[in-house]
Amino acid sequence: MAMASVTLKELGLPEALPMPKRRDWRIGMIGFGGIARGAHVPAYRSVGWNVVAIADPDPAAQQAAREKFGIPKVYSDYHDLVADPEVEIIDLLTHPTLREAAVLAAAEAKKPIATEKPLAGTLGEAERIVAIAADAGVPFAVHQNYRWRKCCYLAHHIVQKGLIGTPFLAAIEIIGTQDVHLAKHHFYAVCSDFLTVQWNTHLADLLRFWTGRDAARVLARTGRMSGQNFVSDNLLIVLYDFGPGLTGHVLHTELLRSSGAMGGVRCRLDGDKGSIVFDFDSQLTLDSLVLGGGPRTLDTGAGTFTSSFAGSMGDFLLAIEERREPLVSARRNLATIRTIFAEHRSTREGGVWLPCT
Repeated sequence: MAMASVTLKELGLPEALPMPKRRDWRIGMIGFGGIARGAHVPAYRSVGWNVVAIADPDPAAQQAAREKFGIPKVYSDYHDLVADPEVEIIDLLTHPTLREAAVLAAAEAKKPIATEKPLAGTLGEAERIVAIAADAGVPFAVHQNYRWRKCCYLAHHIVQKGLIGTPFLAAIEIIGTQDVHLAKHHFYAVCSDFLTVQWNTHLADLLRFWTGRDAARVLARTGRMSGQNFVSDNLLIVLYDFGPGLTGHVLHTELLRSSGAMGGVRCRLDGDKGSIVFDFDSQLTLDSLVLGGGPRTLDTGAGTFTSSFAGSMGDFLLAIEERREPLVSARRNLATIRTIFAEHRSTREGGVWLPCT
């Protein structure tokens, strides 16, 4: 017998991601690599925003900007992009090797800036760039776009509505194949913190988003497979202590060598009045005592959810319109940064509990 279903409308859940009223925002991108070309530009154009300029010293990136995307202004030096009066919003889409200098340039030009995750390469740098933007009065946000992936976004709202009561467990399990499929990646394959920092920025931030609480301390261990391709250990297990009544965990490996069907994503939130089990984008099952009990699939067919990259930038632009702090402002994101750097230290110290400070 098929499982019962429930609709977004019946639960009073959002049927779309919030978007700014203005659709003619003029965005300039610093860095025009794979994430910019494959995710940000298509997402922004899908909702009508204009990418008017890019800056990247790589001739191939410049050629792609001109010929494939028809972007009118192409610069080698990001300082020229920041100085361009046509550029209203700075979108920093480089790896974390470039953060502080770009934020300083944007702050001096009084232009709002959104950056790819992670916010910075060290906690000290993260704190400095948050202060730089704050001192200049410049809005500053981080693209923690997983918050706007459909099921992740809806899970947050289910918790907010009290449908599972007070959460006591938040968990994410990912079994993936990136050690194979990104084996030759120029940055990820050779960095020393692929899962703990580059990847887990997403997952640690999701636990904060869903529960509304920051981890007080973490314990993390990593492991390897003989013959793996990445420099970093590609197996990660983390325990999160959020204080009384709430525990989290992440199990993440990118070492899968068997069929992709043997991997995937499974998230769960358990509360004192129910549970939800879900992936990032397509399936969510709810069992809620508030609704009378019994598992129900969430029917999202009536929803019109755009790309999570548009969701992230959309909140930033909406925050500028509404003169409020972005939901993932750089200041707020410091809690995620403190968490992942504590995780990384814990793995280096043999898997000990460390405070997220």
